[in-house]
Amino acid sequence: MLLLVLAVLLQTRDTTAGISGRGRPEVSIPRIEAEVVVDGNLDEPAWQQATRLNGFSQYEPVDGRPAEENTEILVWYAPNAIYFGIIAHDRQPGTIRATRADRDNIDSDDHVIIYLDTFNDRRRAFFFAVNPLGIQQDGVRSEGASSAGNIFGGSIDKNPDYLYESRGHVTDQGYVVEVRIPFKSLRYPGSGEQSWGINFLRRIQRTGYNDTWTDVHRASASFLLQAGTITGLHDLHRGVVVEAQPFVTASANGARDTFGNFNREQVDPEAGVNFRVGLTNLSLDATVNPDFSQVESDVSQVTVNQRFALFFPEKRPFFLEGIELFSTPNQLVYSRQIENPIAGAKVTGKFGNFGLAYLSAVDQVDEDGDGSNEDVLFNITRLRRDFGSNSVAGVTFTDRSLLNSPGYNRVLAGDVRYVFAKLYYLEGQVGGSWTTNGAGPAVSSPLWKLEFDRTGRAWGFNYQLNSIGENFITRSGFVNRRDVQTISGFNRLTLYGKRGAFLENYTTFFGPRRIYHYGDLGGDAIEGSEEMHNSFKFRGGWSVDAQINREFVDFDAQDYSLYEVDTGAGGPQPFATASGSSGPTISLGVKTPTFQLFSASASVGFGQTAIFAEAADGNGLQLNGSIALRPSRGLRVELSTQVQRLKRATDGSEFARSIIPRLKVEYQLTRSIFFRVVGDYVSQRVSALRDPATGLPILVGGSPVQASSDNDFRLDLLASFEPTPGTVAFFGYGSSMVSGRTLGFRDLERLNDGFFVKLAYQFRN
Repeated sequence: MLLLVLAVLLQTRDTTAGISGRGRPEVSIPRIEAEVVVDGNLDEPAWQQATRLNGFSQYEPVDGRPAEENTEILVWYAPNAIYFGIIAHDRQPGTIRATRADRDNIDSDDHVIIYLDTFNDRRRAFFFAVNPLGIQQDGVRSEGASSAGNIFGGSIDKNPDYLYESRGHVTDQGYVVEVRIPFKSLRYPGSGEQSWGINFLRRIQRTGYNDTWTDVHRASASFLLQAGTITGLHDLHRGVVVEAQPFVTASANGARDTFGNFNREQVDPEAGVNFRVGLTNLSLDATVNPDFSQVESDVSQVTVNQRFALFFPEKRPFFLEGIELFSTPNQLVYSRQIENPIAGAKVTGKFGNFGLAYLSAVDQVDEDGDGSNEDVLFNITRLRRDFGSNSVAGVTFTDRSLLNSPGYNRVLAGDVRYVFAKLYYLEGQVGGSWTTNGAGPAVSSPLWKLEFDRTGRAWGFNYQLNSIGENFITRSGFVNRRDVQTISGFNRLTLYGKRGAFLENYTTFFGPRRIYHYGDLGGDAIEGSEEMHNSFKFRGGWSVDAQINREFVDFDAQDYSLYEVDTGAGGPQPFATASGSSGPTISLGVKTPTFQLFSASASVGFGQTAIFAEAADGNGLQLNGSIALRPSRGLRVELSTQVQRLKRATDGSEFARSIIPRLKVEYQLTRSIFFRVVGDYVSQRVSALRDPATGLPILVGGSPVQASSDNDFRLDLLASFEPTPGTVAFFGYGSSMVSGRTLGFRDLERLNDGFFVKLAYQFRN
């Protein structure tokens, strides 16, 4: 026993040998009354006293193995900040990827991520990432339900920007980065002695490997649960953080009138302010006349043959702060529903095991579609409680009310995510909505969900039943389909190659999905599929994906109640709806490693699909390709293209075609000066609707649906100066143009455009 205690003491005190992350150790780091210059050189005396962490393990593509490259982390803290020194060894230093990128844009570079779970709850952690030059990327990683900013459940939110210092350089043995994170940029529980969860992830682009300090395993329902711990943090000097960001904007928009003349409005300056008070565990945010003109436009999506609303992620800074605390199953919080806010306020914080997130905003919307704006008040509240080692329960309430009339939409739901036996979790949700326009009683419908998941190393599964009632409406969330019950069961099998093998990881997902009308779970499914997705990861960072699906859909005659067939002189005849559509689809995709100068991906998919506008069978072809170029440390070029073609199965004629090329060029002159050009072309054409049985024109509401063609080009230019987060100067230009032919660049005609300037200064105490 004495020898065991002695070994533990030696492990925690011997900072020269280093402390391995295996076993997820507790480490006491030294408090040093010193200030150092963050220049990327670990040559001050304080670094000689720092705790040294090493012994990294591979996490992806094969977990549990010792890392192939050596990584060392030096860590210590002063009264007002915590310091990290990153020493990343590389056997081929000439292959290190490092660019002078814009903030949060280092995913294609070699980089190291620092995870700080300051509440030590293993559910949420700040992350601070740096590439070999010290370029920054930061945000929050959360466990549990889907993110309020991403419908697909991504648990990494890069949108928050925290103030910290970092500098680095490439050496003949790898790279070295120095990082200083002020305690003012963090939240933590109270003023007493602190124990924080901690981990590090190193991305090596040459190999495609991710290494972590602790030996993180795939056989777990939680990534953050497998972190180590730093202890002994005491007497941290943070105080109350007060931030004020006054800003002024000016825009000059122009548009072409009905006579073909292009007219520009006068310059329209506006002022506003963002304000924040941050305590150790609570943040109060407010905004007046918020401006989001600097935000890059959304990436265009194919809308032909779409039946339901498309999801676009939130990008606006005020709403992104603390967005992970609004996370809830079924996307009941979707802040892009707040379209044109006049003012807003937000409270986010954590008190022991309880978390609070509250958002209130006054919005101006054209509620009736008549061009007149109406004031709308949003109130969104999310309460959650942690229990067990990684479980959480929560309640969400949203209220969207018209201020000048009695109309409202309210949603109340409770949810729980229970993690047990390390590998499993059960997630459930139950709730309902109540909606009225003020002219009659409120209509309501339920919503409920049950999910069971196993995250094993070789074998896993996810089984779900999600039910949304016929009249369930959320005007503060994103639920694009109702009156459905969806049941799905997906299984995963993963095989791992030996060290040095050509095939390092093979994973297959397979299982069925069925969709029923709400309340008809025992009846016939209205849609469904069987899917098998195969993913191959090869040594050197190459990956190949192959997928085969069989999909079916039943056409509901009620959806075509206004349809008739135009027989000419014989007058319109009833439209006979086909019973449904069914058939297989196949897709194949290839992704290259991130080479020094470029990376690329390409995919092709084809097979049978439904043409919903004609209630008919079709054959689809879809091509996707992208290439990212990095010809210099400051220049990045991204080119992507989507091509989709849909033909009628009856005669092979074209029903629709879409081509969407997109070009983005970014030049980072210095760490604070940035230029961006984005060109987005959407070329779509759809033929006139035809009856699949006779080939005659279809009438909808008594009128034929004619063929259409759109060729729209969007150009966005931005120049920015951002010396620190929140202090910015933006100058931008956006223009929408149209052409009379496919991908016609020479005859583009400008429909509207706009210049804008924004100046903001962040006061911080």
